Amino acid sequence: MRILITGGAGLLGSELIARAPAGVELHATQRATPIAGAEAHVVELSDQAETAALLERVRPDLVIHAAYAQATAERDVWWATESLVHACERVGCDLIHMSTDAVFDGEHAPYAETDEPAPVHEYGRWKAIAERFVRGRLPNAAIVRTSLIVRAEPSPDRISARLLDDLRSGEPVRLFVDELRCPIAVEDLASQLWELASMPAEVRAGVWHLAGPEALSRYTLGILVARHHDVDADAIVPARSRGAGLQRPRDIRLLTPRADRELRTYARPISEALFFPGQS
Repeated sequence: MRILITGGAGLLGSELIARAPAGVELHATQRATPIAGAEAHVVELSDQAETAALLERVRPDLVIHAAYAQATAERDVWWATESLVHACERVGCDLIHMSTDAVFDGEHAPYAETDEPAPVHEYGRWKAIAERFVRGRLPNAAIVRTSLIVRAEPSPDRISARLLDDLRSGEPVRLFVDELRCPIAVEDLASQLWELASMPAEVRAGVWHLAGPEALSRYTLGILVARHHDVDADAIVPARSRGAGLQRPRDIRLLTPRADRELRTYARPISEALFFPGQS
């Protein structure tokens, strides 16, 4: 089976490469950061011609679309997804499209896989647009909504690393207590995605929620990350997003019935993943 992973240098993409099963011919895209463990392809996914040419050369059986960037969401979420969907249509390959809990408004949690997106900020809006396009053009595609993705070892994920750097420097860190999400360990998410990849397209088609079973605030998660790395968490200050005047979803807990029913890999509570490492 020939599989193309977009965003191969990212947190999820690199873990997917590291956990690829035997017998997979693995390809991955990169923009600037080099990748290892897969045949690398430098491509600007938002460019339809470049993306079409790449898929014509590689001819993958399946694309796992993990590339994204919040700061440039129109380009790196919407344009990139549009290019990739058109290219998948042309070569006849399947797609697993990564999405987010941020497509929901945060006022009607917990959210089922059948609930319609209602985003409240720009990143969520572009992700919802991308989802809708995938569903309209590739009926057999799998759309995977996940939550905060956390890596503790061998090195922390980018957000955790920045938190730890600030704490070690003595800087106070304000983290929200009034937002709930369901963080997932990157190794659990990657293992679940490889299970999806092994399914027939018609079986994995549709929306999946792949998230942890434990709902936490950013504040609580920050304390857990600090304690895991033996860093003093006293400088973490509780804050409220509403008080900061930000329009963000308040409670975007995800229900995960398909994963609970159909996948072998158990997504651990993030507190368990941080303090009792090892794949369940």
